[in-house]
Amino acid sequence: MSVMGDSKAAKAMRQSNNEWSNKYFAIAIGVAKRFGWISVANLVLLVFLALKSTPLAPLTGRSYEKLGPLHKVAGYTCIFTSCLHGIVYLVAWSESGKLGSMQETENIAGSIAGVAMVIIGLSTITYIMRESYEIFYVLHLTMFLLIIITVAMHRPKLSTSTLIIVVFTACLWAMDRIIRGIKTVWYFLGNSATVTVLPNNALRVRLGRSMNFSPGSHALLWVPGIRLFESHPFTLLSSSPPEFVIRVHNGFTRGLYKAVQQAPGRSLRCSVDGAYGQVPNFRVFDKAVLVAGGSGASFTFAIAMDLITSTCKTVKSIYFIWIVRYQESLEWFAQELKQLQEHPDVNVVIHVTRQAEQPGTLSLLPSGSASEKISIQEDLIHTKPPPTHHNTDLEKGPLHQFTAKDCFSTNEVRQGRPDISNFISAAADSGCKPDDRIIVGACGPKELMIATRNAVSDIMRKDGPAITLYTEQFGW
Repeated sequence: MSVMGDSKAAKAMRQSNNEWSNKYFAIAIGVAKRFGWISVANLVLLVFLALKSTPLAPLTGRSYEKLGPLHKVAGYTCIFTSCLHGIVYLVAWSESGKLGSMQETENIAGSIAGVAMVIIGLSTITYIMRESYEIFYVLHLTMFLLIIITVAMHRPKLSTSTLIIVVFTACLWAMDRIIRGIKTVWYFLGNSATVTVLPNNALRVRLGRSMNFSPGSHALLWVPGIRLFESHPFTLLSSSPPEFVIRVHNGFTRGLYKAVQQAPGRSLRCSVDGAYGQVPNFRVFDKAVLVAGGSGASFTFAIAMDLITSTCKTVKSIYFIWIVRYQESLEWFAQELKQLQEHPDVNVVIHVTRQAEQPGTLSLLPSGSASEKISIQEDLIHTKPPPTHHNTDLEKGPLHQFTAKDCFSTNEVRQGRPDISNFISAAADSGCKPDDRIIVGACGPKELMIATRNAVSDIMRKDGPAITLYTEQFGW
């Protein structure tokens, strides 16, 4: 009797364990499926937010690059939930003894999609994006295509709805590529680029065909003779003819630089995809303050040149601040700089953060010109380097302080780091009325953009003029 009783108890326990295991397995599979649905939903969202020709641009006033943070959030969410989807499934199958299901074709495809997502996530590491953008781009594109294919293979039945969502996502991406391809083909016809080498590793690219775009917009430049399968974004300096000023780094820009050095004056077949960007209309403001660092001046020069040449504007004064490392970099925009100097409504201040090798005076206007206003005074340049290892680098030195009265008292080139807060405060307070509208436009490295945002935040007050801030930051 006792043996029989023990047998019944053991049987009941095993049955209870099986019921618990089945219940646990059902819960785990349910959770895994929901993680999968979140991943698929975010796959649609991240593609939609990455479209160059996005309908969100006119609706929100934000171009595709401004939607980049949202694209990243959707992407990282997709990667995270995909990993959880796979892990929960593996644990559930392992506990229930069904791990052999991983050998099925559909599940192998799902595993490949998960690995591809992880690779995309790793490729977004800041160092890879900045130092090896081409590698990042190729990985991003190939892994995305692999994900689309393998996710469709993972759930190939229309009844699951996953395949419909994947096809819709692929159509979104393909449509954007077709639109961009049409633009590129159109601007390729009869178009060529004349490239000029500038000091301090820079290039000036002039295109043969005109195009209409708003000041401050950018376009993706394609030169098949340099990189057949690559196009890179640059800010458009002018429209008649379209011009870019490009700082030379690695990859495409280095290849373009070498090609011009080998054959100076040669025209290169090219095209552009663009223009892109939802830049505010600077013409409707009473005062414009433009801040640029290095090659970011392409943006501010484009805005400033449009303001001084436009007849339909309300801007009464323009304050132009440009920060460069080397004095020779002023030649990048020599012609535009002269025009700004000569205009009575423009106040120009330039800061050179590293000392020139030979102290002297820089003149960008014809010698002896009565309108010559920009110079580096010899008494501002240290003829004897200080006894430290920063003898030619003033970037880490103290901020160059000026009183509000002296910030824009003369158009000049100064040495050392500027106090951006000081400049913006002086520009905002100079002859402003409470009902004036001021716009601050800035383009440059991250540190400069942070300083500009902080400066604008500090001068905001209830009884002061309305201030609008627009920034373009280097990188993605």
